Amino acid sequence: MIDAAIVGLGRWGEALVNSVQGKSDKIRFVRAVTRTPAKAKDFAAKAGIPVDSDYDAALKDPAVRAIVLATPHTQHADQIIAAARAGKHVFVEKPFTLTRATAEQALEACRKAKVAVGVGHNRRFLPPLIELKRMAASGALGPLLHVEGIFAVNIGGPNDAWRNSRAESPAGGMTSLGIHALDLMIGLAGPVTEVTAMTQRRAISWDIDDTTVMLFRHKSGATGYLCTLAQGARLIMVRAFGPKGWAEMHGERQLIRCMAPPGGMGGEEQKTDYPAFDSLNAELEAFAAAANGGPAYPVTPAEIVNGVAVLEAIDQSAREKRTVTIG
Repeated sequence: MIDAAIVGLGRWGEALVNSVQGKSDKIRFVRAVTRTPAKAKDFAAKAGIPVDSDYDAALKDPAVRAIVLATPHTQHADQIIAAARAGKHVFVEKPFTLTRATAEQALEACRKAKVAVGVGHNRRFLPPLIELKRMAASGALGPLLHVEGIFAVNIGGPNDAWRNSRAESPAGGMTSLGIHALDLMIGLAGPVTEVTAMTQRRAISWDIDDTTVMLFRHKSGATGYLCTLAQGARLIMVRAFGPKGWAEMHGERQLIRCMAPPGGMGGEEQKTDYPAFDSLNAELEAFAAAANGGPAYPVTPAEIVNGVAVLEAIDQSAREKRTVTIG
């Protein structure tokens, strides 16, 4: 059992606690840190965890073996490095950091401290995505030609959260939404090496963009397309294409596949539905297993860095209106 401190008890911090507290035999929260403890006291009491605003005290607490960060994106790098230097395993809500340089610095601190690192890409653990990745890796689709994703949802109102600022959410909904689909595309087709992006604000009432559209080239040779919308109805989709057919995770509980018939045109779609699945519980338990010397967390350090580098390149490409190459 890994005893952890949750840092940040907003809506998502509470969701992380609720996914494992009293339900997991692999990880539990024994301490909470938040900017305004008075606002979190009722939740913390119900969860059975003491709460204060002292991150340094949590890092010095010998009862705490791991830190789980659900804090503003701009704070992640310093908080990760501090946790690593304190010898604590670190789980970080996405995005890991906002720049490639800070991601590399934070990961190097964790490597030197020999602590496990996890990042909150919970959709890696969804059963239809695992089957989609198996199909892609096994050659069932043939060599991947193209991958694409859409992540759309209404992210809330202007006073809803710290996320609703350009400093915390460059490229519109990418940090809250699209980065999930980006991570899945990297997991399917490998690292992205080239980015062309457009982003704009047309419907949202506060100062972030609501529509961001991107074209990618992956190192594998596959092309990619991603769209994220911060206003409108919810849609999550990731699809992989090969010469033998295509397969799509639609929503979080359905896989659609369409295989090309031998020597013919067309193909018939087949749909498989999966039961509800707690992906937050799965990601935290996978992190706990890695911290206890078990299997490595499935999002590798190289994938973490590439995801952050792509996020940075999306913002740069949209601002400078040019294609950005990632080395």
